Amino acid sequence: MYRHNRLLDGALIALISFHLVLSPYTKVEESFNIQAIHDILKYGVFPIEAIDNYDHKQFPGVVPRTFIGSLVLAGFTQPFIWLSSKLGIELNGYDLQKLVRGLLGLINAWMLIRLRDSINKVTFRDRKSKTKGMIGFWYLVLLLSQFHLMYYSSRTLPNFIALPLVNFSLSKIIVGDVSGLTWLAFTGIVFRLEVGMFAVLIAIVSSVIFGQSSIFVNLVYLTMGTVIGGLSSVCIDSYFWGRLLVPEVDSFIFNIVNGKSAEWGVEPWGAYFRKYLFQLFRPPVVLMLALPGLVGDPADDGTKFGDKNAVPHPARYSLYILSISSVLFIAAMSFQPHKEWRFIIYTVPIFTLQAANGLTNIFQKWSMNFMNRLLGMIIVGTIAISAVMSLQMGYISSFNYPGGDALTFTNKYVLANYKDTPVAIHMDVPACMTGVTRFGELTNSLLVTYDKKEEDVDFNDYDIVITHNELRGWEELYVAKAFERISLDIFVQLLRAQKKDKTVILNIVKTILAELATGELTTLHSIIRSTVIIGDYLHVYKNLNINPKVVPEETQIVVAEELNPDEIREEVNEQIDEIESSILHD
Repeated sequence: MYRHNRLLDGALIALISFHLVLSPYTKVEESFNIQAIHDILKYGVFPIEAIDNYDHKQFPGVVPRTFIGSLVLAGFTQPFIWLSSKLGIELNGYDLQKLVRGLLGLINAWMLIRLRDSINKVTFRDRKSKTKGMIGFWYLVLLLSQFHLMYYSSRTLPNFIALPLVNFSLSKIIVGDVSGLTWLAFTGIVFRLEVGMFAVLIAIVSSVIFGQSSIFVNLVYLTMGTVIGGLSSVCIDSYFWGRLLVPEVDSFIFNIVNGKSAEWGVEPWGAYFRKYLFQLFRPPVVLMLALPGLVGDPADDGTKFGDKNAVPHPARYSLYILSISSVLFIAAMSFQPHKEWRFIIYTVPIFTLQAANGLTNIFQKWSMNFMNRLLGMIIVGTIAISAVMSLQMGYISSFNYPGGDALTFTNKYVLANYKDTPVAIHMDVPACMTGVTRFGELTNSLLVTYDKKEEDVDFNDYDIVITHNELRGWEELYVAKAFERISLDIFVQLLRAQKKDKTVILNIVKTILAELATGELTTLHSIIRSTVIIGDYLHVYKNLNINPKVVPEETQIVVAEELNPDEIREEVNEQIDEIESSILHD
């Protein structure tokens, strides 16, 4: 199966890129890092006065976040900016934002591929099998069928900036190199504290349950990573924040010690197991395959468990160790009242590896009987359904960024109508939560100013306002729409038409295939687009009161209901649950 590796690697990068191009804007959870990367690239880091221009000085957020990930990504971006300038290509605005996200996506893809290479390296049964690399093959196939990991790999959430380091660490542990614990501990103290807890659980399971490593050695590795990461964070982040701190420690005190995370929502202990894991793996083919994946250790070198007279291979039991640690990690995270799927995203590659092992176990017995073949065909069909649903989820998610859409329109309007005239633009909270970043601001004009002040806002001080509310007495220039619900009416209509004319669906399929042969997607896109219902969300208004030819009016604000991205995601998942249930019932 090794011959398919490059093709699957390319597909992985292409899928991550597809989601990036389809949804180029960012959400509120990504805002700190994406704004920090912009500020580092634009203002630099020296002298200290340059930091005063940074976004976090005006909008510091509830808790501080580390600048280390943003610094690294900005550093990777600089050579591309230099090269583009030498080639006469100017990178501005959202194009530069897409470049930053693209680099993060490539790094995440690289580390996911490294995990594949690690499991292939220690699969002992491959040495006797004619078909080599099956676990790695199915691991990539299963990854490609998922939504969350692929969609968010290029997004600057702290969890996905930490994810490459986590996967790098896991790739070392898989081959029996427990120094991966150092990297996990480093990632935990710098980026996400829950990763540090994950590292501790892996160290305990490896040493206490399986006896595969020394608890003392593991403790040394964990201490080294924590010390190095803590010193790095206190030096770098204290510089940017202007006070002595380790952001993850501040976050721990705020969210855990003071219990403030509960203010963002509370769910029962079992929510991760009953809800979020099934959202991450939809349909739950990975979860089902993880059970047969427990049969047979890929790194089984023939030594018996507990045999004191034999020294097992360092990679022996590594997949078991990581799988058990993942379950314990989710159980431990369940005690935290506030829950989000991204807090357990680090376990997804491990469960996928375990499922790939299970799928390999099934297909290695492909020739045994008819029922085994039938099972394999059902599994492959389920993976295909998962892939289609993931693409549909990606398409739906592209309608969740009306702020970016509204700002893009506004910039075009300003360039066309305010050539040499100063213009002030205000963007409200819903706009900033759904796609507005500093990358979206015009940089080639000193006459354009952007403001996202939240309190004591007098709209009459601005020429253009992007808002979720309705402003009476203003000229509406544009309406940015957002996702509302899924509709299957198009399929109902097709079935009704099929009853009257038996050739309707066949003709549509022929049309789609003919268009695909010429590289067109018109008919297919129209069908898919009709399943997504969108509605007005953001308005771009022009101030008429500053025009001397217009009699000033009092601005009337009609407050609209705000969009909650988490509620939208929850609604989408519920609608997909209903669709899945109806399909299974039929």
